[in-house]
Amino acid sequence: MKATATKTAQEAPDAMERFYEDVKRLHGRALWQTEGPSKVPPTVPYLWKYRDFRPLLFRAADIVPMELAERRALFMANPGILHDWQASNSLLANLQIIKPGEVAPSHRHAAAALRLIVEGSGAYTAVDGEKSYMEPGDFVTTPGGTWHDHGHEGSAPMVWLDGLDVPLVQFLEASSYQAYPDWKHPLTRPDDASLRLYGSGSLKPTWVRHDAKHSPLLNYKFSQAYATLKSLAELGEGSPYDGISVEYVNPLTGGPALPTMTCCASLLRPGQRTKAHRHTGSTIYHVIKGKGTSVIAGKTYDWEEKDTFVVPSWTYHEHQGAAESVLFSYSDAAVLKAFGLFREEPLAENDGHQQVTGKFEPLPVPERAPPTQSRKRRV
Repeated sequence: MKATATKTAQEAPDAMERFYEDVKRLHGRALWQTEGPSKVPPTVPYLWKYRDFRPLLFRAADIVPMELAERRALFMANPGILHDWQASNSLLANLQIIKPGEVAPSHRHAAAALRLIVEGSGAYTAVDGEKSYMEPGDFVTTPGGTWHDHGHEGSAPMVWLDGLDVPLVQFLEASSYQAYPDWKHPLTRPDDASLRLYGSGSLKPTWVRHDAKHSPLLNYKFSQAYATLKSLAELGEGSPYDGISVEYVNPLTGGPALPTMTCCASLLRPGQRTKAHRHTGSTIYHVIKGKGTSVIAGKTYDWEEKDTFVVPSWTYHEHQGAAESVLFSYSDAAVLKAFGLFREEPLAENDGHQQVTGKFEPLPVPERAPPTQSRKRRV
């Protein structure tokens, strides 16, 4: 019996190797040989300074014709991701500039997109035949599958932040793109019709039907959002983690304005410091007004008006406003909540972090090892 066991042990390595080769020929792999699900390059905290990007945007406006680019946009690339054009593993953040007199051709795609206006006036976005004029701080939706374009009727260049769920849609292999056959989708509705129909929030027209999953309201005006934030600030402190915070919602359902992205605006009073917490889902923040500091994964990031930064999924973060500040944010939380994958928790007292003399003092955080798998750039 002992001799048989010894012989089996000696033959086992060869048998196992032949077994693995047979599995490999079928394009399979044994579970016990893997380290679990395939890893993706990690989203890392990062702050993009608008003062650095702005000169490059205006240079692009001077030297890049619309015939070449159609949309002059500079991607904000997360340094932790091997793809060099994603802000996180699920979201894009781009800065786009348009000059007076320019008009972009119409197209549509499966990915949902938003615009947060950074500077300038006189430009518009047209969605499915409706034109909406944009001002700084406005949050404008271009839902997935809708024909959309933009043009500029003002006197100075205009810049906005584009937020898209392209990486998520591509991962799900649900991407599609189509250019409008006649270059420009016709205007079939009065300007800002959706704002007049649904802009009140609490009242809706009884004779109009809207069966799409996205909000029927195209432009959420900053003037209205800011007035709401200021009014709510008179009632109390708001969220301990986000300050006075509101979500942009579908006025018909109360759900997210875009099915795949949760979009919010948060007001921080001068000197206000939020408590640290973490949640699943990556979040892109843009500073509409003010200045302050965010501590993300133990590192301090000082931001000012028009800056953009990313908080990775399940990463502790907190904010402090040096002046009254308004932060716009968008995240993939809408998708996670729909599938029961969203969770959040506050920073525990015994987690090794503490507040000291107004600054967030963390214990050392282990660095992530750089990914070893190389990937080709997606275009």
